[in-house]
Amino acid sequence: MGRYRHQVYETAKTPRFCVLFNLQWKVIESVKLAPAADLPAAMGAAIDRQTREGWQTESGHEFGFVFLRRGGERRLLILTERDPCDARPQSFSPFQ
Repeated sequence: MGRYRHQVYETAKTPRFCVLFNLQWKVIESVKLAPAADLPAAMGAAIDRQTREGWQTESGHEFGFVFLRRGGERRLLILTERDPCDARPQSFSPFQ
């Protein structure tokens, strides 16, 4: 079975969001990025900011997300096109 790599860092025509969540999906921090923003640089800057606060990355961010840890706490930093303040359902339901 082949693997497909999502092109999360391609130049976007719509806004993107760099969002920091706790593991219960509560938004800790969110930054709206303009269309055509330098997405890898924005993600790198967010990681650098967290590193300065004592957080360590658990992996690379080549897929547009990274888990961070400090002590016994973990967080998720993710690059997404979905506004984290948008409360609409994320999936389609034919029953609604």
